[in-house]
Amino acid sequence: MSNAPAHAWLAKSAVELHEAYRGRALSPLDLAEALLEAVATDAYGLNAFCIVDRDATLRGAEASARRWRSGTPIGPLDGIPVSVKDMTDVAGWVSRRGSMLTEGAGPAAADAPSVALLRQGGAVLFGKTATAEFGWLADSYSAHTGITQNPRAPGRSAGGSSMGAAAHVAQGWGPIALGSDAGGSIRIPASYCGLVGLKPTYGAVPSGPTLSAFSEFAHLGPLTRTVADCRLAMQVMGRPHVHDPHSLYNRDQDLAPRQLTIGLMADAGADTGLDPAVAAAIEALDARLARKGHTIRRIRMDWVALAEDFWTVWQTRLYESFVDLAPAQMARLDPRLQQLCAWGAAIDGRSLGRARARLRGAIAELTLLFADIDLLLSPASPAGAPEVGALCADTHPLCDRIRQTYNWQLANPYSFPFNLTQQPALSLPALQDGAGLPVGLQIVGRKYRDGDVLDFAQMLESTRLLEESDHA
Repeated sequence: MSNAPAHAWLAKSAVELHEAYRGRALSPLDLAEALLEAVATDAYGLNAFCIVDRDATLRGAEASARRWRSGTPIGPLDGIPVSVKDMTDVAGWVSRRGSMLTEGAGPAAADAPSVALLRQGGAVLFGKTATAEFGWLADSYSAHTGITQNPRAPGRSAGGSSMGAAAHVAQGWGPIALGSDAGGSIRIPASYCGLVGLKPTYGAVPSGPTLSAFSEFAHLGPLTRTVADCRLAMQVMGRPHVHDPHSLYNRDQDLAPRQLTIGLMADAGADTGLDPAVAAAIEALDARLARKGHTIRRIRMDWVALAEDFWTVWQTRLYESFVDLAPAQMARLDPRLQQLCAWGAAIDGRSLGRARARLRGAIAELTLLFADIDLLLSPASPAGAPEVGALCADTHPLCDRIRQTYNWQLANPYSFPFNLTQQPALSLPALQDGAGLPVGLQIVGRKYRDGDVLDFAQMLESTRLLEESDHA
């Protein structure tokens, strides 16, 4: 039987749910039952999940309900439903990583550090979300789960590789999802689905001791509908853990409000495919931010060319990831991924060395830039979501090359540079392209200054600065 009052709470924020629990207006158990019913029905055909564990969800929700009844909640996420992308281990659940290669794998023996922190904070872990195979592609498809739909733009991509996470949060089935981002895999889905998506400073959300070939690029972080919920998620899982030495840094910082020096960047090089409406919105921020007392600098960097170098490294890392597979195992991968592994194997040392040298130069350039600015604002994606199965619009100036090489970083040149620098970067649902599709505003801060990013995002969200008239 449908729990109508609880269903009305499904699309509420984590902040609102926390207050409802505290005021006895809602029970975590009632909310969990309503969520499970909505996901099981999936009348929208989102296909966001690869695992939904009803028994574990109800056990976790009942334990939380007991704590709330006794007045002993254990944190701001106690009783809040949180999903986990199927690239991160949850004890007792199989990690398929979006692949047929992992068929027959047993359940994970232990929680990853980020999941352990969520569980310790009372979050109700209810399911694992669909991911592109091993997180290699910014598209909403995997051979394991099929196509995940975008609830904000039916028939269009939900992005990737955290597509299930973005889809269910955008639909209102729970307020928080744990995603991962090695080149844009949180921010691109957030941009396409109209969400807040944070790639925090590297190590801010701890990873496990077993590292992938992409480990120094890969960040864990939340996808939410509000900046306040993003903060709550980071309060719980953005903590040190002994299994990740990169997480063991001092997080106490002076985040007192101040006037900022802000870089504005729309131009990332020729052939970005930047929608004119998105470019105009970024340009219009100059006067609006100046009225708030901030110093504005116009920035241009050629990240389209850099995307070719990062793709060279990306292909060699894919080859490295699967180098020991037997031919029969390799044949179980997506044919496109097999092709990229073959291309990665064929890249010679000279070409790889030159690509890595140019990437180091770009890191140095960004380091010098952030010596003079506090934040950098850019689009999170050049335009709204392309059609399902496409990495870019047919009108993109590099469409043929992107589709022949699968180089999704050419189609999204604003995101990957900050995986190289390991800086915090957040996509805020603040823009639209000419077709009315959502596009994120990317807010990038200095490394370890995640609070600056969240503070600024919350200011934009609360003041609606992007909707002001330029003549105000």
